[in-house]
Amino acid sequence: MIKKILIALFVIIAVGYGMLKFLSNATDMEWGHHFSFENELGIGIDSLEITVGDVKTIIQVESDSLRSLEGNINVPEKGYPHQVTFNIYNKEKLMILKADSFNCYNCDGNHKRSGAEYKFLN
Repeated sequence: MIKKILIALFVIIAVGYGMLKFLSNATDMEWGHHFSFENELGIGIDSLEITVGDVKTIIQVESDSLRSLEGNINVPEKGYPHQVTFNIYNKEKLMILKADSFNCYNCDGNHKRSGAEYKFLN
């Protein structure tokens, strides 16, 4: 009788542990790499393409293109530092801005040491 209870208890613990591992892997989230662009160029922006290394991300304008653009960007996982290029599209022209190399994969943009802050003035 005790043997059956111990086997049942072991099976319940094993199933519970397996479910816990499965659920913890299912809820693992990739938050992305947050990017914000404060528009101080004095022109309206339709969209912005940021290229880090050879990985491109396009951010579309939501409402006020004279203020800021925000979203998550794709970045390479390895091979840092990478060259950064911004292509800014508006109705009249394409503006290409080169930036200093970016040397961070999993950084928080709030930390100046590990994030990057670029200023382009017209």
